[in-house]
Amino acid sequence: MNFRDPVCALALHVLPIAGALAWPGATLAQAPSPTHFTRDPALLAAKEQELIAATRAQNPAMADALQKAFSQDIIAQIAPQLRTVGLDPDDVADMTTVYWVNAWEAANGLVGREPDRALVQGARRQIAGVLAKNPALAKMTDAQKQDIADTMIIQGLLVDARMQAVAKQPAAQRKQMSDAIAGEAQQMLKTDLRAVTLTPQGFTPKTPASAGNRPSARTAPVPAGVAPLHPENWKNVEGVYFRSAFTFGVGGMMVQEFEPLVLFRDGTYYAIDEAALEDVDLAAEHAAKPGHFGKWQKTGARYTLVDDDDKDGRSDPVALQDGQFFKAFPAEASGGKLAATYSRVSGGGNTALGGDVIVGGRTDLTFSPDGSFGRKGSGGGMNTGATSGVGVSVHGSNASAGRYQIKNYTITMTQPDGRTERKFFAFGSQKTPPALDADMMFLGDRVYVILD
Repeated sequence: MNFRDPVCALALHVLPIAGALAWPGATLAQAPSPTHFTRDPALLAAKEQELIAATRAQNPAMADALQKAFSQDIIAQIAPQLRTVGLDPDDVADMTTVYWVNAWEAANGLVGREPDRALVQGARRQIAGVLAKNPALAKMTDAQKQDIADTMIIQGLLVDARMQAVAKQPAAQRKQMSDAIAGEAQQMLKTDLRAVTLTPQGFTPKTPASAGNRPSARTAPVPAGVAPLHPENWKNVEGVYFRSAFTFGVGGMMVQEFEPLVLFRDGTYYAIDEAALEDVDLAAEHAAKPGHFGKWQKTGARYTLVDDDDKDGRSDPVALQDGQFFKAFPAEASGGKLAATYSRVSGGGNTALGGDVIVGGRTDLTFSPDGSFGRKGSGGGMNTGATSGVGVSVHGSNASAGRYQIKNYTITMTQPDGRTERKFFAFGSQKTPPALDADMMFLGDRVYVILD
């Protein structure tokens, strides 16, 4: 979505509030008059059609969903809820607040939380105060203010919809979506929403204690020379599987992803992070990342899996190999050797949703039967500048080589400088009954495939 007038771009340019966070008490006077505008419904309708057209070129299904959503008057639909927290749909500061609050909640993994009027009003006063200090605001027409307001409310609603779409997905998919939105917001707002907290006084820097509440870091692989830390983990394993989920990839396109799971005989399961299972302290891991654990049961040929942090505790049973739940195979299924190039494409952004940020990367791992491997990686990102008025693109690449060994569900990788590490490893499967699919493998929780 383009801001055709440079005055509009300037207004968004001052929205980052990093400087405002240092103002005494972060208490800013509310300035309702300069930010209010008289709404023209035709302008919003045009922006909606612009978003649909931009989306249809990359994701027709998403475009159809937007077309259906925009067939209603979205302002009339959301106005009652906005008013419960003291927001006016005809105010540019208020609609900007919607995006800030929704993006902050998404970046910090908060989904479905009832809005707190005091917190929303704190953000609103702060944002209105920043806008009021911008001399360009007084020169804006109603149409220019509405252009910004409509962009903010649409992006805010899309943030909420994207988080709701993964609310029932495994923890890894929810975190991936949260990470993507956090990155997009930082590009757009020039503020790290994970470094601030929302209070009745607005957004303020996190204290060291509250900063510790950020999402847990990935479980680091253990150096190969160290004896397995918890070899007893394998004694209770019923089987190793993986399940499918939908998430957002390059440009915000919806893509299918897979998550490896270890099912234990006591009816619990663990969603693999990165380290080999024999190196994971399961009790400590559960305390730090409850979303990586859950309970399972099998009735007949169908499995039911419920994440420990799933609030409603319900899940639909699935059959093995039915498109959602699959058997994973160990290294020995292929003779304990690899002889192919496996690739992974990943990314983020929001261009598929009409935004202006796209990030993409590709990693190629080439394995030889003699135990050697090579790694090549490339990545890039672009901000078209439609929102900020400044376009930016970056690109980079790298390469390395080393040695590998696979055994059971573990891969040991040795880098050229001698560094070694153990990670979880598995092959995929296909057909019913399950058959080895050596074109698909897991390194940690990341999927690599042979691209034709």
